[in-house]
Amino acid sequence: MKNTVKFIMIAVTTLSLTSCGSDKKSDKDTEEVLVEERMVDEQEMQGMDYMDGTDMDHSKTSEAKMKADDAALSFEDENAAAVWKAYNDVRLALIASDAGKAKQEAANLAMIFDESNAKLKSAASAIAASEDLQVQRTAFSQFSNAAEAYFKGTLNSGTLYKQHCPMAFDGKGADWFSNEAAIKNPYYGDKMLNCGSVTATITN
Repeated sequence: MKNTVKFIMIAVTTLSLTSCGSDKKSDKDTEEVLVEERMVDEQEMQGMDYMDGTDMDHSKTSEAKMKADDAALSFEDENAAAVWKAYNDVRLALIASDAGKAKQEAANLAMIFDESNAKLKSAASAIAASEDLQVQRTAFSQFSNAAEAYFKGTLNSGTLYKQHCPMAFDGKGADWFSNEAAIKNPYYGDKMLNCGSVTATITN
């Protein structure tokens, strides 16, 4: 009987020790997993930081290039330069699908023209008179068509890119002008931002 009790006590003690060892091992394994996960998380964060840095560098490069392109343009007088600036601001607002901004910038554009440029004034006023993007984009297309001769006659130096979207207005197509060759579509915005191509240039 004593031997039996002794055996049972030894068995219970052994089981307890084994169980405790397993818990310690489990705790150790858990700590190792947590350390590994922390290392992976840190590596991923470093990768993200690197990617963000790369994207920021690329963004800064693109922004600098666009500013350089814009700075390279010069026109025969202040009025012509103001027309380009206001037109480009309307274009950027339409790319962003910002009807309120397009309306505001188009009002500035319309104010520059007198009755000697009635067609351009009318198209700019049509953009400014609406907050409907489709109406604004239609009027912007009309302005762009009428502005080609104006830009050709007033650009002193630099390059304007005539660009075309074949899908605009149910496949009828539409043109616009940009100071950069990269396509940013004012007729679709982010729905089809890069739809289009350069069809001509105005260079002096």
